[in-house]
Amino acid sequence: MNRRRKRPILRVPEGIDTVLERAGDSRFARNPVPIPIQTWKRAVGYRIADRAKPVSLERGVLTVRVSTSVWASELSMLTASVISRLRDAGVEVSELRFRVAPIDPPQRPPERRTSRAVPAPLPLPFELELQLARVEDRELRETLRNSASHSLAWQAHTRGGRERG
Repeated sequence: MNRRRKRPILRVPEGIDTVLERAGDSRFARNPVPIPIQTWKRAVGYRIADRAKPVSLERGVLTVRVSTSVWASELSMLTASVISRLRDAGVEVSELRFRVAPIDPPQRPPERRTSRAVPAPLPLPFELELQLARVEDRELRETLRNSASHSLAWQAHTRGGRERG
């Protein structure tokens, strides 16, 4: 009789990152990643992980591809803490080596812009006009008036046309 192995009963749902990490999300890749990507991101942080990728792990030496020599220099100063974090995650690492090579830019959603138009300046409130009248330097007064007018227009524009009194 062929018995199937039962899945363990989970008390809390697992995140997709955990499932992929356990299953090996790159198991079919031509050049599999030496350590799980999520483990790498947790060890170095997302900002560094965007600019440094683990390439190979041989006899405790993790080779990391970095986008520039500046990143290689920066990461070499963080080697001890990165190794410590990787070891805490169960990765057998004793040394890091850095290789400078191109890295694909991080995949991010496109920036959403609510508007590309620059709104026309608005008239200034009476109280602000009174305050500006006290400025003796005519050039400074006009610069302040112009800046305030544009600022009020931009504020009204970004609030969706709702103006404050």
